[in-house]
Amino acid sequence: MIRAVWATIRIGLLDLRGDIRRLVLLVVCLAFGTALIAGVSSVGTSVATAVEAGAAELMGGDLELSRADRPATPEEMQIMSAFGAVAAVVDTNLRAQSVTGDAFVDLAAIGDTYPLLGAVRSAQMPANEALDSFLGEREGVPGALVDPVMLDQLGIAIGDEFQLGGTTFEARGTLAKLPDAPVRGFRLGLTTLITLDGFATVSDRTSPLPGLGSWFRYKILLDGQDADSARSALEARFASSGWTIRSARDGLGPMVRYYDLFMRFLVIVGLGSLLIGGVSVWAGMQAYIAERANVIAILRSMGAEYWRVFLHFFAQVAALALIGVGGGVLVGGAVAYFILPLVGEAVGIGLKPALHLQPLLVAAGAGFATAFGFAYLPLQQAQAIRPVHLFRAKGLAAAPTDWRVLLASWQVLPLLIILAAFLLLAVAMTDDVVLVAAFAVASALAALVFQLFIGGVQWALRHLPEPPARVIRHALRAIASTGSNAASVVVAAGMALTMLVVVLVLQGNLRQEFLGASSFDVPTFVASDLFPDEVDTLGAMSGADQDIARFVATPMLRGALTEINGMAAASIRTRGPEATFLLSGEVPLTFRSEMPASSKLVAGEWWPTDYAGPGLVSLHQSLRSGLGVDVGDTLTFAIFGETVTAEIASFRDYSWQGGIDFLATFSPGVLDPFPTTLFAAVTAAPGQDEAVERALALELPDIRFVAIGDTLEQITDALSQLSLAALLVGGLAVGNGLLVLMGSLATGRRQREADTVICKVLGATRGELLATAFVQYFILALLAATPAAMLGMGVAWMVGLVMLDVAFAFEADIMLVVLAVAVVITALLGAMTIVGAASARPARLLRDM
Repeated sequence: MIRAVWATIRIGLLDLRGDIRRLVLLVVCLAFGTALIAGVSSVGTSVATAVEAGAAELMGGDLELSRADRPATPEEMQIMSAFGAVAAVVDTNLRAQSVTGDAFVDLAAIGDTYPLLGAVRSAQMPANEALDSFLGEREGVPGALVDPVMLDQLGIAIGDEFQLGGTTFEARGTLAKLPDAPVRGFRLGLTTLITLDGFATVSDRTSPLPGLGSWFRYKILLDGQDADSARSALEARFASSGWTIRSARDGLGPMVRYYDLFMRFLVIVGLGSLLIGGVSVWAGMQAYIAERANVIAILRSMGAEYWRVFLHFFAQVAALALIGVGGGVLVGGAVAYFILPLVGEAVGIGLKPALHLQPLLVAAGAGFATAFGFAYLPLQQAQAIRPVHLFRAKGLAAAPTDWRVLLASWQVLPLLIILAAFLLLAVAMTDDVVLVAAFAVASALAALVFQLFIGGVQWALRHLPEPPARVIRHALRAIASTGSNAASVVVAAGMALTMLVVVLVLQGNLRQEFLGASSFDVPTFVASDLFPDEVDTLGAMSGADQDIARFVATPMLRGALTEINGMAAASIRTRGPEATFLLSGEVPLTFRSEMPASSKLVAGEWWPTDYAGPGLVSLHQSLRSGLGVDVGDTLTFAIFGETVTAEIASFRDYSWQGGIDFLATFSPGVLDPFPTTLFAAVTAAPGQDEAVERALALELPDIRFVAIGDTLEQITDALSQLSLAALLVGGLAVGNGLLVLMGSLATGRRQREADTVICKVLGATRGELLATAFVQYFILALLAATPAAMLGMGVAWMVGLVMLDVAFAFEADIMLVVLAVAVVITALLGAMTIVGAASARPARLLRDM
């Protein structure tokens, strides 16, 4: 028996050797999907391992408590100390000045126990000297470690003195790295490190920009306790005190969310690529088995049993899958290995090149399950071919699958096992049962929709009157005829086109999420507390032909939140830093008639431009959970000794790269009775930053403009890398989908060639035959594209809203162009499949057939 099995496998592989070029697309599609899965899973495993293994070092402790309104009391410090060693840090923004310049500073003031883990790096600090000693007072002047760029902006050198918030400090060295830098998130300004004792001497702690307050952070290195249980205990002790408690992953902030979005996008693309790769397997094997009907008939006539025929072609599928999946695993693993340092740099985690066996095995398993699952039905059809095929034209397809017979027999069990294995592997790969379930349901429904759609179209074509144009009439007959490949082409092409639409829409949504609506209007300089005449001066300096390309002035005043829905705000338990900051005292407020371009609504509605009704307020989306409020609730603010109550109209989100915004924005008319100053954002024309800085210093010498353009551009650049990566992956997926379109045309190729020869014998010209084939496949591609566009947008909307939590939008022009190109390519390739038969002499082809 073993000898018979091996002989059958050997014959199958020898039979494949001469035809392997026909199945290159099948191998490429499998390799692409497997490579994506392997790469994504490997990178995700590395990030998760790094965060879990190095969580304490990333945070500078196991846990961190923070708030914006005040430092910890002695009693609170005693509670924290009971859990382990504590290091205090104050993060704020100040202005640094020297005789020749000034700079906007991201200040970190640290206690004498900082850092609990890791080390502060500076080329000038001796290795054996304690950090607080190195930064301590020398001749009455405290020291600072500064960003190297700050030395240039202030025009000073190491050892020189400068003013920080009106207090003299000495630049002791340049700051190379903070051990907990990743969890500090995106910070505006040049990072400067001083001690808490030095910070206590700062005379002016007012932030140069509105909304950028001080954050008091306390890092705890636990004394042998579990981080989760310690966090729960701390949350219970500080339940109503306004403290925010976070872990290392919480602290990594927005960039990790963006990275997670990108990884989920890649997983979706990988699963989709495996799906359409499977469709390619199905279409390719169906066509191949139809073309090898004579071989099957010969085997059956020589007494080969069903299992021999099945094993003959199963060996071929296994060989192709081994090549495609193996190549995909190698490529995906290699790419992940080399890009890990770049990914780590983007998210602020040190990642070394590494290979993880489990994600590679999962990817390989998913690839093999896809290959065998989609090849199973064509393999079953191969067993239905009888020796009588030897006396028929070569290329006639096998009988279609009888689903009722299949589902009622044991032969359906391997298909169910493969499906279950794929779903389990997908869950292991994504760690998201909902995503996998939604993917499976959407795929099954899509295949059913395309099958029903083409069936309905074929029925309609059989009952509608035929058009007078002969080319169109023959094309429609070919589509509607019994046994045509229309259903196979529409299902394969439709699934591929649906995936193209999903990828295009999701890629556009991610790009919008990463870069924001105003990524090209990033302000270069900002300043607060301007008066109307100074705003007029800035307005005169800006314009199309000026160095200042854009100028926006926003009214600003300060007020304190006192009540929420009639309850004292001080009694409300806050969650998150934004809510804590809003309750920290007087905070910057503004009013606007139009929503800024950098904002997007996440709940509620923005008021009309000419709104003149009762007071409304729009809040940052984090305040929804941070304050426990919703649309329709009321907030009361104390402004210049008077109270103002407004109803919450909406919640909005805005991105760092859009510039500075306000946590609370009122509708017009609410704040009119109160005096306001103006906040200005200036955008320099490309390459004119220095010229604008000189012009501002000359025209408005009393106003200190803060340069934030470089910082925002760094953030935008980091997100641009993710956006570019999403675009590249989306482009590769589109290319993969087009490959599947090509592969789908292989179905029934021999039969089309036979029909072409017969038509040519009956008098049809070469041009007429090619035109008929072009029209036939153009119509089939349109039939596939129509439901594909709707299904793709529906799936993309569901995935974006439920699984990625990003705003839904689509670029209709790009989608239409891609679909149009796909339709034309399908039509051209369909016509090209009969070029040989239409050009050759019929006699030779008839003898061959």
